[in-house]
Amino acid sequence: MAEDRKWKNIRKKSTEQHTEEKPPVNNSHEEEIPEWKSSIRKEPPTENTEPEHQIMKHKKTIAAAVAVIVVGAVAFGVTPMLINRGTEAKKQTEKAEKDSADTKTESPAEKENEETASPQNMTEPKDTSEDTSEDTSLKQDAGEESTESTEGTASEKKEIPPVAGLAHIESYESLYNILHKWQSENSDWSASDGARILSTDGDLVEYDAEAVSDSTTGSVAANEASKDTGNMDPGYTYDEMDAADHSSTNTQEENVDEADIVKTDGTYIYAMDSKGDIRIVDAASMKLVSEITGDRNADYMEMYLNGDSLQVIHQQETYITYRGTVKLSSDDAVRASYSVPVTTVSVDTYDLSDRENPKKTGSCQQDGSYLSSRRNGNNLYLFTSYAPDTTEGADAKVKYIPRIGDDYIAYDHIYLPVPEDTTDYTYNGKNYLVVSSVADEKPDQVSDSMAVISGADTFYVSENNIYSAVPGWNISDDSSLQTEIIRIGYEDGVFTEGGTGSVSGELNNNFSMDEYDGHLRVVTTTAGWNKDYSEYHRTNGLYVLDKDMKTVGKIENLAENEEIKSARFMGKTGYFVTYENTDPLFSADLSDPENPKILGELKITGFSEYLHFYGENRLLGIGWETDPDTGSTEGLKCSMFDISDPSDVKEIDRIVLKNVSVCDALSNYRAILVSPGRNLFGFAYGMYKNSAAGDYYDTDKQYYYGLLSYSEEEGFEPDAYLNPALSGLFDDTLSTSEYRSLRGVYIDDTFYLVTENGISSYDMTDGYKLQNMLAWK
Repeated sequence: MAEDRKWKNIRKKSTEQHTEEKPPVNNSHEEEIPEWKSSIRKEPPTENTEPEHQIMKHKKTIAAAVAVIVVGAVAFGVTPMLINRGTEAKKQTEKAEKDSADTKTESPAEKENEETASPQNMTEPKDTSEDTSEDTSLKQDAGEESTESTEGTASEKKEIPPVAGLAHIESYESLYNILHKWQSENSDWSASDGARILSTDGDLVEYDAEAVSDSTTGSVAANEASKDTGNMDPGYTYDEMDAADHSSTNTQEENVDEADIVKTDGTYIYAMDSKGDIRIVDAASMKLVSEITGDRNADYMEMYLNGDSLQVIHQQETYITYRGTVKLSSDDAVRASYSVPVTTVSVDTYDLSDRENPKKTGSCQQDGSYLSSRRNGNNLYLFTSYAPDTTEGADAKVKYIPRIGDDYIAYDHIYLPVPEDTTDYTYNGKNYLVVSSVADEKPDQVSDSMAVISGADTFYVSENNIYSAVPGWNISDDSSLQTEIIRIGYEDGVFTEGGTGSVSGELNNNFSMDEYDGHLRVVTTTAGWNKDYSEYHRTNGLYVLDKDMKTVGKIENLAENEEIKSARFMGKTGYFVTYENTDPLFSADLSDPENPKILGELKITGFSEYLHFYGENRLLGIGWETDPDTGSTEGLKCSMFDISDPSDVKEIDRIVLKNVSVCDALSNYRAILVSPGRNLFGFAYGMYKNSAAGDYYDTDKQYYYGLLSYSEEEGFEPDAYLNPALSGLFDDTLSTSEYRSLRGVYIDDTFYLVTENGISSYDMTDGYKLQNMLAWK
């Protein structure tokens, strides 16, 4: 029923958009699409994009498939418009075959494997000994069609070799068999259990080309940059100036950028609201310079700023036309054409060289739901989760092979979470991890892509490697919990080599992983019942893995019945906090990867959920103060630790904000403003309105943004507790979603509180006095 409602909502959106006036869409840069398919996300071609060593499937098979498709299409009232387009397709494939012959000679091994499926990264040479003008107009596989302008694809597309170190799929057929075997043997599994294609309970979905076309057209048009001239100062001009002293997004790795909903370059503030609208504001004058309007059919995630380039990440459900076998109420089945929604994630790039007129320069798209992303150098790395569904059969590739743009990921770029020399692998029902890279200089195309048939839960990205971790069960060891980790090496947007391994227990978050000198350090908590289920126990461990993801050193059975709450690593030393009713802060010597050692253990009340190195020999902890006897929370706590001697860590100061009930920044570190150089840190928090009066039954919260500093002489000093509700941007208090989107940034001596409704500025030299306010209209 939930899927039915979701499907109806999507169809409703399509109908509503059809009634709206749409601006023209410029498709001059795209390949020509038949009129009846205009603006519909196509299922990527399969047969005419095989590598040069693969020949076309037997013409008799294709002819038979064409006949079946035409009959099925007529039966369902769908006119096969492309039936006379085969001559052009034939010319294209003849050229591709000629190009292939010029560049490579087929080896005996390749001839031997001619009849198996192959990667989709180059145009497939075709047998042109006979006229196949009609045969090539429709594809044998579900939903596959020729297009009118694919000439030159084979020579233009760069072929990237598979990643070394991980076992890759040998063919799409073997991929289907691996997935289908598990799904067919697990009767409790259904396509709705995380499947990316929405279920329609087996009913035939009516194909509505007009509604779908308008829906997608609206998405494209709405994504273009536009200026809201009614909300801008018509006489406003801005001066180009050097970047000022300003804050930046809080990240785990110094040279690896992370996305967020607010960015600043020291001159402008870039703010994304929940609708995906992005405002560019001149910070000094608090004037709106320009606005990029978001697509109302997409969910906007976050963005990156790199000089004059803005990259925006959003998720949406687009439509593809699927042609395959549809099962009726009886045992009969017919071929039919219908559209299905597919979850995809896009990266839109805008040129900001003229802040008053941002221009969209490209967009890339990949299948799956958004997980995370990172930026390093001039490349963005995108991670999505894709749920395969084999219930429609091997022909329905669109349901079990993820795509980058309109192309399937090549099968030899789809990997198993095992070393490449593994001969035995059992699929366990997990989703794909889909990874791609986009370079600044080519924002309209993906530089490299790959997928791993392994779930993804936590990401840590160093300057050279991507680590993806997911919890699982170790069935060989009394079904204890373990964490499976995939390592993917990368360099300048290309994925190079990888490895896979596992450690006992489960990660707390991405700060539980850190890379140093070619080794990955990991801290985990292992929890579970004993064999007769009479006792539940916890323990913790520290593991060191080499580049092959083999454990070379470890310490286990740490802090019985406690769990990891936070961790931070600095070079050869690691710090992590465990908690039951008190907060032991452990320090570990990791100078010898094969022999890690615990140096010290500091026990204090409460616990820190976030750790940040704060100047020389200082470690800032933000978390909760608790009663050591009952464990009840007493307030939000900030602690400063002296780590000059890692074997004797000391808490040298603390401050507790009483009655604080929520602080989302502890689970989203990018929402924390922290600048040791400026001696400033801040975050948003909430408390019950009447908690001071003892009325804890009133669940209404009041939200604040706290700013603090630290000095060796005075310890922690509260600089300001700002109430966003008093800024003039809100009628009353903030909603939960508005509170979670609060971000604080500073430029020179001005602090800016960026909210869902606008920006307020404060003078940092005058007790954070409210200076100005800019409300979104």
